[in-house]
Amino acid sequence: MSDLLPKIKELMDWSRLGPAAFADEIGVARPVMSHILSARNKVSLEVVQKLLARFEEVNPLWLLLGNGEMLREVAKPSLIQQQIPAALSPEDSAPHLQKKVELQEKVQGGEESQAQVSSGPAGNGRVPVKVIVCFSDGTFETFNQL
Repeated sequence: MSDLLPKIKELMDWSRLGPAAFADEIGVARPVMSHILSARNKVSLEVVQKLLARFEEVNPLWLLLGNGEMLREVAKPSLIQQQIPAALSPEDSAPHLQKKVELQEKVQGGEESQAQVSSGPAGNGRVPVKVIVCFSDGTFETFNQL
């Protein structure tokens, strides 16, 4: 790991970032990068990990051992591979969908619900005009009174 300094400088040139911007980009303090570049401090494992996490295309063997090319091909999942897990998620199981349909039917049958709400103790002639259903995946559906 003694020859990491020239490799970090090469990565800075490749990324076209100055020392401060490079430090910000990989998530280390600017003085840390300044001390590394001035050879005051050696490169820590944390800096190497952050560098490899930010620049996935950098070959770790090249960075640490000097073997191979500086850049490696980063495999990105194909569109089909991205869609398969979403289609087979446990939230889309039949019982879950059945509950969702039942909930929507209850909400859409608002006339019955509206009669029950307005006849309740807090009725006071008020009627609900909007129902918002929030789902665990961060989405929501809004139902307005017709």
